[in-house]
Amino acid sequence: MGEITITDYILLPFYLWLIYTIAIYYRDKLYPENHPFRVYFIPGLTIKICGAIFIGLVYNYYYAGGDTFNFFFHSQVINSTFLDAPDTWFRLITHTANHSNSIDQVAISNMYWYDDSSAYPVCCLGAIIGMFCFTSYLVINAIIASITFIGMWLMFITFAGQYPKSIKLVAIAILFLPGPIVWGSGLFKDSFCMFAVGCLIYTSYILLEKRKFKPGLMLLSLISLALLAIIKAYILAAFIPALLFKIILVYKKKADLYPKKRVAFYLTLALVICCLVVVTNRLTIYFTEATIANMLETIKRQKEYLLQVSIDTQGSAYDLGDFDPNFGSMLSKFWPAVNVTLFRPYMWEVSNIMQLFDALQSTAFTLLTIYLVFKRNIFKNIKMIYQDPNMVMCLLFTLMLAFLVGISTYNFGSLSRYKIPCTPFYALFLLLLLFKDLPETAKEDAPVADTGLDAPIVL
Repeated sequence: MGEITITDYILLPFYLWLIYTIAIYYRDKLYPENHPFRVYFIPGLTIKICGAIFIGLVYNYYYAGGDTFNFFFHSQVINSTFLDAPDTWFRLITHTANHSNSIDQVAISNMYWYDDSSAYPVCCLGAIIGMFCFTSYLVINAIIASITFIGMWLMFITFAGQYPKSIKLVAIAILFLPGPIVWGSGLFKDSFCMFAVGCLIYTSYILLEKRKFKPGLMLLSLISLALLAIIKAYILAAFIPALLFKIILVYKKKADLYPKKRVAFYLTLALVICCLVVVTNRLTIYFTEATIANMLETIKRQKEYLLQVSIDTQGSAYDLGDFDPNFGSMLSKFWPAVNVTLFRPYMWEVSNIMQLFDALQSTAFTLLTIYLVFKRNIFKNIKMIYQDPNMVMCLLFTLMLAFLVGISTYNFGSLSRYKIPCTPFYALFLLLLLFKDLPETAKEDAPVADTGLDAPIVL
């Protein structure tokens, strides 16, 4: 099991100096003085790095182990082969190890996640990053935090450019929420998923809404889609429908502004719907009723197992009640699952210091939601949501992902990590609904560069 050593503390300052040297260079190059995004760049990066180092120290000195060190251990095993057998290292990274090769076989025998299709890629990413920093855990965490920050920064500038009067609100929701800072910055699956989600928000906006084709952005989109599909496909299953619905609403608004384009819009929409129907029919070939039944049965068994394990080990368990392995019964737990994801643990359910941070965030969500429901005109809220495709997407993605993780986790500790992809979206939804005016209609040919959206990466 990998641990933090004195080497980590020796190397970390040098790599932090290198990270900040690069970051300050690009901040000054891309965001000159008085640029509205400039003031958030270094603070956003700093808090991500602090979150990554903090969670690493907690897992090392408080928990004495955990998933992050399991990933790191596999990364160590992979990189330990590089000097003596670089061909073995390459085969391990590409998951093509030769079982007849003695060095390959020894490495595989030490890695219990080698055949785990979602965990092992994270180990490989950790190993690749480790090649540039002597496989030092804290340095790997700091580098991953910097990479993750790129994705979240792209997401920030995408929304901040669309809400120039609400940049502070967007920054709070995307860059400074405690959950994503702590659980989405270190050597975890969730960190790479957050990076991918942020990149997809940015690339879809430039490619599909602004219709500015760039090969580099296409490549970034494919990489992000691949990361989500490999590591946590259920995030992609919740994100893509919400994103597509948003794109449809965006083009509908443009069609309403330009009557000559209405016919083209509705013809295109009909074509898209037909394509989706064809794809759905094709998918039924692979996902038969038996397969779906097995999946639902697996979710039910997983629920019973995780709940029992958490209770037996005196973990922070929660229970949504019994349900049968069918869609109707599972959907009956929709709102309880969403509730536990967004609004729990309650303050009286906190059993350790890490849960306290999560409970404070959940309490803030609860209070803001209650205010919107009972103190604000519901028709005004609905009107604001309907008129803003971004808010529609944020709400849909939040509800779908909150349901999926809430109904399948049954442990507050794990839930605090699994839910972080949707928390920035729900925070953004709440803050915009509370504090922004009715959205202004964007001009068809508004220059992207005016909002800084072309600046972050040269692709």
